[in-house]
Amino acid sequence: MSRQRKRAFFRIFQIVVCVGVVFLMLKLSLAVIGDESKSLPVDNDLRKLMIEAETDNTWRLLNVERVCKKYNLGFYRKLVDNSPFKHPPAPQYAVFYMDRVHNISYCPIYKASTTTWLYNFCLLMNVPEETLNHGKEQLSIIARKVIPELEYPEADRVLNTSKKLLVVRHPFERLLSAYRDKLENSIAGREHGTLHFYRKHGAKIVRKYRKENFTKPRPDQVIRREGVPPPAGVEPTFREFVDYMIETDLGSYGDDHWMPYYLFCTPCLVKYDIIAKVESLWRDQIYVINKLGLQDRIKPRWRHSNSYTNASKIYFSQLNRAMVQRLYEKLRLDFELFDYSPNIYYEYATID
Repeated sequence: MSRQRKRAFFRIFQIVVCVGVVFLMLKLSLAVIGDESKSLPVDNDLRKLMIEAETDNTWRLLNVERVCKKYNLGFYRKLVDNSPFKHPPAPQYAVFYMDRVHNISYCPIYKASTTTWLYNFCLLMNVPEETLNHGKEQLSIIARKVIPELEYPEADRVLNTSKKLLVVRHPFERLLSAYRDKLENSIAGREHGTLHFYRKHGAKIVRKYRKENFTKPRPDQVIRREGVPPPAGVEPTFREFVDYMIETDLGSYGDDHWMPYYLFCTPCLVKYDIIAKVESLWRDQIYVINKLGLQDRIKPRWRHSNSYTNASKIYFSQLNRAMVQRLYEKLRLDFELFDYSPNIYYEYATID
């Protein structure tokens, strides 16, 4: 083969490789954006999906009942026995979105697909998509305007007679997502409250847990994301945030974005009909939508993601195993109620 032909062949090879890389990057970016590009299952595929999801949902509901009985909580409380967990005496009616038109009650666990489901509920209440997409108001505010908070005893009546939906996520992943979205960077996302969170929580965390001057910038505290302005440098690190989580009475002083599930949505006091998971969000959305007869009104969607490859490994490597264990103990009931494991996070942590 002549030198000229070799060069031409090499150039073609380079082009093929570049096209392959571009295709792979596009595929990965679509995976991060979400699954809205997937075609919906029909006929036999839909039936198989519904049977599989129904089986999982039944097991999830039974597991919640088992764990509530195990720890003597909620409906299953026996006055003669104590529980190791402090538990609300009644459901937090005010946190629910109770759609009386479609007979659905939804408890929003923030950082667990709430953007997706609040968007869906707004669509059900005939809010135009243009209003939802312009970004001038948070979805929770728009949703609360069209689905007003109910007061007791009406709230109790509606909650008991409606289909109840809960969407959960691995407790550590939800916690990390809350930190990254609300506390890691007080500059980015101010229109969605990051400055508020810094003033209310972040500054206090830094003052308490940072040994050096709390106004000193910390260049190691953030995974930089493209297109996002850098933080001011005074925000709490993930390790400092975890220290705060471990030592704080979350029932009294925690924020909705990291309040434990068992305190916020009280699954031992509310008999949910459907428990979906972020880890199987695409399938579970199809199941929920069809189970509730809403397939002609809304479609499965993924409205928000701050995914970052290996984010959990990178952030949890800032912790030692003792901290991971203490954090797990703080959230242990959530882990057991919804069948999650902390094991891989011990591997991410440093040994000391």
